[in-house]
Amino acid sequence: MSDETPHAHPLPFDVPTVEEMNALLPQYEFHKLAAFGGMGAVYRAQQASLDRPVAVKILPPAFGKEAEFADRFKTEARAMAKLNHTNIVTVYDFGISREGHFYLVMEWVEGHTLHELVQKGNIPLRKVANYVMQLCDALHFAHSHKILHRDVKPGNIMVNEEDRVKVADFGLARPMTGEAEENPFGTPDYAAPEIMDKRGVDQRADIFAAGVVLYELLTGRVPATPRRSVTEYSPVNKRWDEIIAKATDPDPDKRYPDALEFRAHMAAALTLGTSASPVVVTETKPISKEPERVAPKAAPKVAAKVLPWPKIAFAVVAVLCVLLVVFPKPADEAPKPVEIEKPAPKVEKIAEAPPPEKPAIPEKKIEEPKKAEPPKKVVVAAVKPAPAMAAVKPAPAPAPSMPAPVPVMTSSELLAKLETSDPELTQIIVGITASWDANPDTNPGPAKKELASKYIPYLQKTLATTPPAQRDPILSEISNVANNQPLREAEDAWPAVLKQLRQTYDTQMTAITSKAEAAGKELRLSQQASLLQLAKDRAAKGDQDGARRAELIATALVQLTVRPTLEALKETGGKL
Repeated sequence: MSDETPHAHPLPFDVPTVEEMNALLPQYEFHKLAAFGGMGAVYRAQQASLDRPVAVKILPPAFGKEAEFADRFKTEARAMAKLNHTNIVTVYDFGISREGHFYLVMEWVEGHTLHELVQKGNIPLRKVANYVMQLCDALHFAHSHKILHRDVKPGNIMVNEEDRVKVADFGLARPMTGEAEENPFGTPDYAAPEIMDKRGVDQRADIFAAGVVLYELLTGRVPATPRRSVTEYSPVNKRWDEIIAKATDPDPDKRYPDALEFRAHMAAALTLGTSASPVVVTETKPISKEPERVAPKAAPKVAAKVLPWPKIAFAVVAVLCVLLVVFPKPADEAPKPVEIEKPAPKVEKIAEAPPPEKPAIPEKKIEEPKKAEPPKKVVVAAVKPAPAMAAVKPAPAPAPSMPAPVPVMTSSELLAKLETSDPELTQIIVGITASWDANPDTNPGPAKKELASKYIPYLQKTLATTPPAQRDPILSEISNVANNQPLREAEDAWPAVLKQLRQTYDTQMTAITSKAEAAGKELRLSQQASLLQLAKDRAAKGDQDGARRAELIATALVQLTVRPTLEALKETGGKL
């Protein structure tokens, strides 16, 4: 869909009015002209048969006069109708009016284009990355079906009320042949150099345009030549400049080879830090010359000197205690044991022993220590009655309580801020999600949509052979399938043909679901083994919290039955 409004510019061609469109395509009820541009006009209409809103795009009549274009339009419209992806606007029908207008009937998206959101400004970085990663998902799906968009720009990217991206306007889409075109189309600001030079193009041309879109969402403008840094306009990490530079490199061989790799680099930039703080810190330090000041460095040195004091204090106390026990106490405490214990014989022996030994103590310091051994025994005996000294030793009793200060974090606390506390594990989870989405077996959404797109035509064919009184169940079934609503239980009153079609549909849907469950289980188990190995490696390095986080995610992964996203794994792991 174009980003221009009906009142912003004069009409580029003779655009039919709403009344004229009702006459040209009576099967639709046209309500308003929603947008127009040089490549066509878009109307909001209602499909009466299915009672659903649709967008009808018509192309200028000049295109209908070219036989080659008519054949190519039909081929490409059929190819686009097969692009059943949650981030791509679905094509319901196509044709040519009696006035020669080629038209496409598409899903109506209630929301805004990225162009309108850019005009409002101030889109948060995480939301910008989310939009462009969804764009990459859509492009990868189209490229895997050999379809190029060739006109990726904010005006062709819708965002619905649930913040889901819907890539629209595949009107310039072409099969991926790698051949050059005589008349290149596209918007110059977003067109890759090889398109403008009429060289062969492949999926990397769409990646170039997506890189320009990322730059515009971050800065509010398309890049000039030479391109100025994103950080001049937006407080983001310089890593985003590197991503944009690679995506928009003039040489296709130096760009990301596919949209999934482009997406993975954006996801990594988010998990490794999205704020501007790393950039601001590294740039302001040289200017303010803060590192040259001595004061900041003095703090660690003072701390280094202070830290040994407790050990020194304990050592001093220990030395003093030894000195007091070995030297002063025999002289001072000798009478005290006599007074406390009062054993006459022991007192007499102690009193008799010192007279001959005392004069020898100052003269024979080497010999006397041997004879001084009895007094030491007496001193020890004197100290033993003083259990009060031993009673003081409950002071070390707090030692067993030392582990208490080490906080034991709960599962929810360990995973609460996973993006900032464990970027490595976060990146692994992002990779798991990307692998899940890229695998058609684990991601059954496209297969289910394709089955639904085949189911609806069969239902429509039965209407012609079904009596009017029995058509209501068939019409209801068509509406529920088209709008992705839960299907009703089969009823006995249903026409036999509807029962048979439903049975076939249910059988094939069950097969798709079973295949997805088996593939999902296999992927989860293989990824769990990698996570458990990561936990062992972290535990070996002493990173107990990191090991515990990896174990929690590994356990949560095998318990999930839905798409293994970061939020789903955090929520499940936090409950373990």
